[in-house]
Amino acid sequence: MKTFVATTAASLIVHHMGLSQPSSIPDPNSAPNGDVPSGPVVIVVPRSQTDWKKYYDLRWRVLRAPWNQPRGSEKDDREAESQHLMILGPNAQPVAAGRLHFNSPAEAQVRYMAVAPEAQGRGLGSAILRELERRARAAGAQSIVLNARENAQPFYARHGYKVVGSAPTLYDAIKHVRMRKDLNFAPVADRHP
Repeated sequence: MKTFVATTAASLIVHHMGLSQPSSIPDPNSAPNGDVPSGPVVIVVPRSQTDWKKYYDLRWRVLRAPWNQPRGSEKDDREAESQHLMILGPNAQPVAAGRLHFNSPAEAQVRYMAVAPEAQGRGLGSAILRELERRARAAGAQSIVLNARENAQPFYARHGYKVVGSAPTLYDAIKHVRMRKDLNFAPVADRHP
């Protein structure tokens, strides 16, 4: 059984392929809320029809509904070949999600990063991003690219992404920049002395 571990500021994320088991490290900074993890969180891969429905619903609610886009606009033609991750809240509803696909054997791309508004600022997006990066490295990618909304640019910059150009504006309203991260070296936080 393969296990991977990632950490957020106050919790440990453990996922056993096929069987998820959270750690028991509490998050002292979070208040009880039925929709947002208040302690350990687990990164999971959507598997059942119900999982997929909830996963795509989160992507639509966060990334498309605010701009009056129809259901279905949260998907593209690369879904089947991509790796999908999500974090579930205590009510078993996704509160964070992200996707990874490959543009070439050396270049991966992150897309559809979404964190429910009530869960933002708790490290969930960082946890998803780090696991997508780990998976890209494991598959041999040398870099990751993404198109970041201007308001998300600082988040990605904190994770080592650099602006490399402009990206398409969505719905004539949401400006994006193209960002890239070199995966040849582990981020400072992941290096061991």
